[in-house]
Amino acid sequence: MKKCTIGLFAKIVAFLLFSLFFVPLTGFSLYMAFFYPQATSDEKLLFLASTILFGGLVIFAVYRTFYLGLVWAEYDAVKIIFHYSRREQYTFKWEQIPGNGIQIVPGNGGYVFCITADGRQRKIPFNRLSKGYKDLEKMLGSTGVLHRIGVLTKEDLKNIADQIFGPFGK
Repeated sequence: MKKCTIGLFAKIVAFLLFSLFFVPLTGFSLYMAFFYPQATSDEKLLFLASTILFGGLVIFAVYRTFYLGLVWAEYDAVKIIFHYSRREQYTFKWEQIPGNGIQIVPGNGGYVFCITADGRQRKIPFNRLSKGYKDLEKMLGSTGVLHRIGVLTKEDLKNIADQIFGPFGK
């Protein structure tokens, strides 16, 4: 089975953002809330709130990355399996997309798969920065998913251009 995951560039940017911004901001806010002697009670309360905010964001990022895992998709010629986390996965045959339980929309330079199951809606995006995106896009075209959602492929655009400009070339 082929795989499409979050790309290395996106992982590096997210890691740098958290390690250079959110973690130091959490540490600074923690210091200002508990150890800075000249801070007033209002300032300490404000820094305590920012410690909770930024610390919670860092804790959630670590939890999502290392415990739940990042989103990815595995696919072959028959089906696609979306892994929202290590425990939560959704399997669809290509003929079912779009349909009940799954929709696909173009967005963010790629496609966003909207999965509705168990009363929850999961959005799984894949774009040009995703590892294995080109193969996934080819599979979406070859299985007819792009035609069903109204997206023109390169071959469709070439055929349209040949129909329009063909008489002028002769």
